[in-house]
Amino acid sequence: MHYHYFTLEQRSTLEQAIRSRLAEPGMKIALARLHRAEYGVCRSCGGDIPFVRLANDPTEKRCGRCTPNS
Repeated sequence: MHYHYFTLEQRSTLEQAIRSRLAEPGMKIALARLHRAEYGVCRSCGGDIPFVRLANDPTEKRCGRCTPNS
């Protein structure tokens, strides 16, 4: 489900999760990426990063298959 397929509710949930953790490393970058087409797209394989995975860690850049030890 690439960024443009996230529902408004999902995007809002992700934005709230990121904003609540802005002091953590990488969150400002994640917030900027949230509104670009590459957010939610695995940098390794180009597949979708599941919403649940992004909700848990909004800075995630890889899907579960491409992340070591997942």
